[in-house]
Amino acid sequence: MQMVLTLLFVLMASQSYAEVCENKGPNVILFTWDGVRSDEFFKGTGLLHSHQLPRSERGKIFSSLWSKHAKEGMVLGGKDRYKIASSIAISLPSYQALMVGHATACKNNSCGALNEVSVLESVRSSLDLPKKDVAVFASWEGLSSAVAKDLNQITHGIYPGLLTDSTSDEQMSDIQKRAMEDLPKWKGSRKDKYTFELGMHYLKKHCPRVLYISLVDSDEFGHEGDYPNYVRTLRQYDEYLDHLIKTLREMGEYGRQTTLIVTTDHSRGAGPLWVGHANTPDSEKNVFLYAGGRGVKPTGRSKETGDHSNIRPTIEYLLGLRPTEKILPNISVD
Repeated sequence: MQMVLTLLFVLMASQSYAEVCENKGPNVILFTWDGVRSDEFFKGTGLLHSHQLPRSERGKIFSSLWSKHAKEGMVLGGKDRYKIASSIAISLPSYQALMVGHATACKNNSCGALNEVSVLESVRSSLDLPKKDVAVFASWEGLSSAVAKDLNQITHGIYPGLLTDSTSDEQMSDIQKRAMEDLPKWKGSRKDKYTFELGMHYLKKHCPRVLYISLVDSDEFGHEGDYPNYVRTLRQYDEYLDHLIKTLREMGEYGRQTTLIVTTDHSRGAGPLWVGHANTPDSEKNVFLYAGGRGVKPTGRSKETGDHSNIRPTIEYLLGLRPTEKILPNISVD
């Protein structure tokens, strides 16, 4: 009986998604994890920190990604194959460069808002989309200075702002209430679990054409030198990614018409310098990218090269617009 009820629930959910998402697409979801080091992404836990972890927590970290999803999509990075577009490995400069497609004048996390339109604003304007079809959910308040020149042009649930979608959404209000009552010990952000919950709820309710979810707990634990919780956070990100991909598969045509892009804003220092970034010329600039779904050739781990400046034109291309610059490799909708 329990199995029958579960199957019925899945079928009803899929039907509900299909109704909400009718005539949507193509779509893009961007998912970023702050300050995730390439070593942990590709190799797993490091020997330098093994004594800090129980044996059961050592080894590969992104198990679901590598065992289930990498071969169905594309993974870039390693050996200088994929880098940030900013000239410095600091969050706000990197996010700004990712959003506009090139390095900006920003050199720190206090440089102020963008002085040019982001890809999110440009896509909405070019496709004449309703505001609810371009949405951002971010744990770190600094994303407000990266995702748009004019935040009023897009839907945004960036800490500490409270998102109102004009439908008296009680579930959204409940998530936000719980988030504000359970803030992390560091300042300037909400816990990632609430940001992800907000983003997933919005995805299933509104089926946006462009959705950006940005998480930050990984970088905060890194700066605190808390390797065990840094690793646990990365494993949580792996679970979030798996859940997001499963959800898209349940969303019928909307899911089939969606491309997912996952990356980080910067890597971290090597060895004992892992707690920081922007300390050495190159290592923190080498990052990774995973892409899957519509238009992505299933190459698995690729030796092709690219950088964050390719993400904006790739989003433009996937949404049927003329790309402003070179797109990511192994992407084609022909």
